[in-house]
Amino acid sequence: MKRISLMLLSAVLLVPPGPARAQEGVARRHVERGLALASAGDTALAFVELDRALDADPNLADAHYQIGRLYTHRASSVETDFRDRLKAEDALLKALELSPNDPLYLLELARLRLKQHMMVDAGRLFRRALSEAEALGDPQVLAEIRFNLGYIKELEYQGLRDRHLTPFFRGPPPSRADEVLDPNIARDLSGYLDNAPEVKGSGLMAKDAMFEHYRAALKYDAGHVGATTRLLGALLDEYRLSEYLALARRLSAAYPERPRPYLYLGLGLHAAGREVDAAAAFDQALARLPEAERAAIENLAPVMRSDAAEQYLSLGEEERADFASKYWRLTDPLLLTEANERRLEHLSRVAYADLRYSAPAVGLRGWETDQGIIYIRYGPPAEIAAFGTETTFQSNPYGAGRRSIIWSYGREGPVFVFRQMPGYLHARFAGDYEFIAESYRHVQPAAYTNIPSIPELLPLPVQIARFRGNTPDEIAVEIHADLPLESLSRELDLEKGEFETGLFLLNRDGEAVVRRVETDTLRYGEAGEQDERKSWRILMPSGGPIVCAVEARDAVSWRAAAGRDTFTAALFPSDSLSISDILVADAVRPLVEDPRKRSDYNVMANAALEFRSGESIDIYYELYGLQPDAEGFAQYDVSLQLRVKKLRRAEGLGAVLGLLADAWGFSMVGDDRLELQFSRQVRLDGRDRITEYLSLDPQEVPEGEYEIRLRIWDRQGQSLAARARSFDVTEPE
Repeated sequence: MKRISLMLLSAVLLVPPGPARAQEGVARRHVERGLALASAGDTALAFVELDRALDADPNLADAHYQIGRLYTHRASSVETDFRDRLKAEDALLKALELSPNDPLYLLELARLRLKQHMMVDAGRLFRRALSEAEALGDPQVLAEIRFNLGYIKELEYQGLRDRHLTPFFRGPPPSRADEVLDPNIARDLSGYLDNAPEVKGSGLMAKDAMFEHYRAALKYDAGHVGATTRLLGALLDEYRLSEYLALARRLSAAYPERPRPYLYLGLGLHAAGREVDAAAAFDQALARLPEAERAAIENLAPVMRSDAAEQYLSLGEEERADFASKYWRLTDPLLLTEANERRLEHLSRVAYADLRYSAPAVGLRGWETDQGIIYIRYGPPAEIAAFGTETTFQSNPYGAGRRSIIWSYGREGPVFVFRQMPGYLHARFAGDYEFIAESYRHVQPAAYTNIPSIPELLPLPVQIARFRGNTPDEIAVEIHADLPLESLSRELDLEKGEFETGLFLLNRDGEAVVRRVETDTLRYGEAGEQDERKSWRILMPSGGPIVCAVEARDAVSWRAAAGRDTFTAALFPSDSLSISDILVADAVRPLVEDPRKRSDYNVMANAALEFRSGESIDIYYELYGLQPDAEGFAQYDVSLQLRVKKLRRAEGLGAVLGLLADAWGFSMVGDDRLELQFSRQVRLDGRDRITEYLSLDPQEVPEGEYEIRLRIWDRQGQSLAARARSFDVTEPE
């Protein structure tokens, strides 16, 4: 009987009394209200409701957990911002005291340890949470734990990757502006890096573990945004584009209303050289972005000089959009293609900065961080070298315990140094490098030399010469180009392929007023023997500044060549003296006995304006508006000067000019030029122009830069006109 009574007493003790059960119900209702308020963004009232839940039931583990979760979410990882982290820790430890093996509680405490930069404790807690979650089999909890384990491994990998040994005789890299500016350009640290050997294989085990955890997270939850985003960045750094694109497409399909999946999809498509598809993805991303973020992504100020950026930012919203539209049209590197590769490269850099350099712990988007700003301006560095943390300020001028990261853009490009705290993915400028970055921005605000769909963009020499058209109301613009056919087709093991050439004339708004595109067949083995000269003659009305673009592109190799120049479409008046541009040529030959117009000459224009020493230098020009005398003759004096702008060898300028004067019959004028003077008398016979040509006989002209200055004095009209054209002379082969 006594045993039965004891059993009944035990059963009674195990059943919660009615009031206790009621209090738990009240507490849970307060928790639900608190969570609803937190979801609505009212954290303050959410804490009030959760505190009421604890007043109703102090032993409700879920209430402690939710309080700890909210404090963890609100807390930053800034070292001095510890109050919320302490409150979160107290609440989560109490929750685990009441329910020691709950994987959610362990997961949240581990997240808190990450913000406290207690990596070892965080890893231990995540692994313990993983063990408990695997027993329960909740895929979302398992995905979150695996994601965080991957993040810890990524932190470890980022702290080890690109490791180099500090040159023992050089010390740490320079940090002060006076050590790295000369006077406004960052000094190249390539010599320093040449003596800093790379630590081979540093961080590879951590990288493999990172990939394993992120992929495992996506197996449990294919739509896990955090794991997808971090894995996308890692895949792009490894250039695993097939997996990257598959993952980005899956993310955009899972969240079609969100902008970032399309932003990252555009980034991958651009990296793969699929520019048309990339443009479509970026357009979808921009259409979905909030107005403030879209404005930040489309902002051109970071890639402009400071003064220009200030003017740009002072424009109204519509004016800024109009400016950006013109800017991208005028800077498109290859008008032969449908896409604007430079704009896509810019958007891709912004997307990459957002993907890799965002620092939510300190409230910075990727494009606002120091590394993100430099990446957007200059793209991926040619070389990255990281130097391990040091324990004293004397051994590391950027701060004890901080990692130094050097970004080098080659021997001719800028170099930047960043510092990074352990446990952080983002880095800040070291020493004076923020000032250095601004100084170099004045020299070169941005560079776009790494566009995937243009593996090589070769220079294409262009010479432009303006003449009067068929009437005084139009001008004739001649564009002469040398196409680098041999360079464009080198190392191609094919017989032939398609080859595009294009001429584009753009107005000040970047709109094409002339577009001429041709497709030819190029026999690769004979490229060096084919004529590389290409010429156009365009009749057009007067107008403002015109950008002339000549391009060539090989459809097989994707190599391209482009040349740009500008001119003003100004008329040659009929009632006053004027001179056409001077057309510089390898040879000018009249085709008739009395040549009177441009078509009466065969001109082999020299598009590069470059001659080898010993080659003849020919010029062609036209005179307009000469006044006839009573007998119909135009009488004028010609002064042709050859000025030496710069010699590339240390030869005596006087001796050089003396030799040329003797050879060409010129007179020495001043210290740097020769002059040839002669007079002409020509019967006009109703002609609206006089055509002239002159050949300078081949001589051993030294290497250098030269300028031809032409002055015409009309005796009858008592007026003067002048023109000039520069050219180079190089050594003979």
